[in-house]
Amino acid sequence: MTAPRRRWWETDGGWVALLNAPAVLLILGLVLYPIGYSVWISMHRMNLRRPDQVKFVGLENYDRILHDPAFWDALRVSGLFAVAAVGGVLLIGLGIALLFHAEFAGRGPARALLLVPWAIPGVVNGLMWNGILGKYGAVNAALGWAHALPGLGALIPEKQTWLSSPDTALYAAVAAHVWKEVPFAAIVFLAALQAIPGDQYRAARVDGSSPWRTFRYVTLPWLLHPLLIVAIFQTMTAFRTFDLIYTLTGGGPGRATHVIAWQTYTQAFRFLNFGHANAYSYLIALLTLALTALYVSLLYRRGAVQA
Repeated sequence: MTAPRRRWWETDGGWVALLNAPAVLLILGLVLYPIGYSVWISMHRMNLRRPDQVKFVGLENYDRILHDPAFWDALRVSGLFAVAAVGGVLLIGLGIALLFHAEFAGRGPARALLLVPWAIPGVVNGLMWNGILGKYGAVNAALGWAHALPGLGALIPEKQTWLSSPDTALYAAVAAHVWKEVPFAAIVFLAALQAIPGDQYRAARVDGSSPWRTFRYVTLPWLLHPLLIVAIFQTMTAFRTFDLIYTLTGGGPGRATHVIAWQTYTQAFRFLNFGHANAYSYLIALLTLALTALYVSLLYRRGAVQA
């Protein structure tokens, strides 16, 4: 006799699907519904100051943003911030990883302390750097001390308005961002360095390769994929940075640190223009997606190495 045919929920795959269905539906509801609803809002003229005048406008919000000089100014500031921040994170993170990959006394505790900046919340990081770079902060205190030394008074200014000067505010924000994000890059690069076969370094030494050539032809090819990962993640983080700007400069002075994430915040919570704000959010998402595709096209194939 043939065994009776089991119904789909009585099979192993069906039973697994049935057990996971509530969690999957919950995740889809928590993720897809907000995304879909925010896309729908971005296609409406929705200002809470005029709640009775909500109207479907299609892509008009996007068109108005793309023709708004404030958008392009915020994008320019965000681009400067992202280039400086991502470049700083990659270079400093790689340098720290190379340093911590070498053997030296106290390497274990040093690696543990490296995680401290990354563990600090973004708001706390902004408040901390606000104190460090403020008028009576540690940086100005050090400058005042150095200014008082004989022969250095004419070379070193006594104080600087780091956060209230349009010339330095953006770079102060970059420094605070890099300080927090460098540990992530260093950990990723350090893990990649430890995965490089030691035979390749021994072969390079036998061939008389210089340290620079060893780094260029042995170390760097193994780091291109980690570089890609860190570059993508840090670019997304830089373009979405808001908490640091909020606590450090508040978008000022003037529009010196008026990044695109801050522009989105002002549209939503100052002007209560939620249609524009959601359109801004999706323009940021499209921008980071385009940059990610560019990174992948430039670095992914070049990162192939032979073990």
